[in-house]
Formats: sequence, structure tokens, C-alpha cells
Amino acid sequence: MIRLLIFWMLFMSAGAGLAQDLDISLFDDIPNVGHDATPLDSLRITPPPAPDIRINLDTSEPTNQPSPTTPEISTTPTLPSISISLPTVQKPSAEAEKPKKTTTKHVFHDVTAFDVCDFELGDSANIVFQKAKRLGFKVLGTQERIPLFYATDYEQKCRDAGIIPPDAVAKCVQDYACHEKTRYIAEASLQRKNEHLVLFFTSAANDNALYKIVYVNKGDNSLNFTEVNRMKKNQRQVEFWNAVFDKYGYPDDEQEFIWGDPEKAYMKAYITGAAYDAYIILEDTKLSDADYFTAKGIEDDRPPRNRFSF
Repeated sequence: MIRLLIFWMLFMSAGAGLAQDLDISLFDDIPNVGHDATPLDSLRITPPPAPDIRINLDTSEPTNQPSPTTPEISTTPTLPSISISLPTVQKPSAEAEKPKKTTTKHVFHDVTAFDVCDFELGDSANIVFQKAKRLGFKVLGTQERIPLFYATDYEQKCRDAGIIPPDAVAKCVQDYACHEKTRYIAEASLQRKNEHLVLFFTSAANDNALYKIVYVNKGDNSLNFTEVNRMKKNQRQVEFWNAVFDKYGYPDDEQEFIWGDPEKAYMKAYITGAAYDAYIILEDTKLSDADYFTAKGIEDDRPPRNRFSF
């Protein structure tokens, strides 16, 4: 303990001498360096000079002074202005804008110039039979008729003459018709191999002219439904239509296969049945209509009979 106290006293005495040499106060909070030193709190650190900032305190409105403008640089290319002068077009009127309707009248085939197996419409019965013989057709039969108004007159004349039995009256009517040439061939049936023709004629008042032809070509009904026979039937159908189109052209009505005007003169073709029977009908309706009106006119011109005696 005594040693520690002696050590402390020696330390304090040495420190006091050092402090006198350096002139440092051991009891000052702020040290002084040298005799003329300035306390640290009295030191001023001069900052760098601030920039010169001027604030205009004038609140008056600024005058319109032109300010320098930086020209704008456009990155979009500018196309040159092109002026095009177009001619003035007058707007069409409402009537001119409407499309004009063009009506094309269909031209029908002139079937009166057609023939079936060289038989033509308008041929007389005598010419038909001459052609039939030359072409190798056999006449299977004919039907003769007498216009009804003539037949009734002939019948009355026969009864007035005292002829009573029906068979005798019929023969008497035929004799009257032959004598006055009013009897005519109304139908005729012709045959050549598997081709059959039925011909219709007008009365003698219209030259006993051919006004309708029905052609029938019978197929082979003995063919059964084997693959080979079906091929034969299909081939027959193809051959028929090729022959029709080659001779008469394509029809005016492709749905019904009709040539010409049905109201005047027409031709119709079709193939049907299991055996593919082929048909062609050629008719001049004007001839049959003319025959009817001619006969009616003759009947109307005849003087009426007085059937009553009271």
C-alpha cells in the first residue's frame, strides 16, 4: 500500500513538470496549443463560396421579348403537294340508274320440219301409205270415221228410206259417206321389226292430213336382272338418247324433254319400263284444232231440219 502511494506521488510530480513545459492546462476542458493558441470553439471554418444566385423580385409583367427557339427537326419525310384536277362527272338520274330489262324471246324448234322414220306432219293418208310400202312398214290396220254431223244425217236418210235393221242402217251410212267422200282414215297402225307407228289423221275437210305420230320401239323383255343384262339396258338407253339428240338437237324443255311449243306443235321423247321401251310423240295441234273448227263450221252452216209438224 505504501508502495502504491509512493508510485502515485512520483507520477503526479512528473506530470506537473511536463505540463509546465508544454503550457497545457490539465484542468481545462479545451486544450490550448502554445501560448497564443485559440480555443477550438473560436475557430471558424470558411466554407467554399456559394454560386451567384440572383432572384428577380420585380413582380411586374414581363414584356414580350422574343425568345430563341430551337428549330424542330422532323423525322417524318414530307411529300410534295400534288394537285390533281378531275373532270366533273354528272350523276345519272334515277331512271338511268335502273337496269334495263332485256327480254329475250325464246325461239322454239320448228317441229313441223321434223320427221319420224321419214313420216312428216301434214302428209296425206295416201302419201303415208306410199311411204310405208317403200320403207318396209307393214300396215297392221286402219280405222275409218265419218264426221258425226254427217253420220246423223245419213242415218236419218236411211231410216226415211225404210231401212230399219241396225246392220243395214250402218251399211247405208257407209255408202252415203263413200258417195259424198266424207269418210276418211282416222288412224293407221304400221310395223317394222320392233318399231311400231300409230298415225292420226284429220278429216277429209282438212285434206285427211297426218297431225300426230306416236313411235314405239320395244325393248327386250326377256332380259333378266343379271349384271350383263343391266349393262345391255343401260347401253340401250345411252344409244336412244344419242340418236335423239343427233337428229333433233337438244330439247327446249330439258326437264320434260320437249321440243317446240306445246301449244302449237311439239315433240316429246322418253324411255321407260323394265325393258326400256322408247317413245317419241310428234304432234301438230294446229292441224287437229283446224279440223275441229272446220267440221263445226260446216255443221253450223247446214239448214236446220224441221222435226216438228204441229
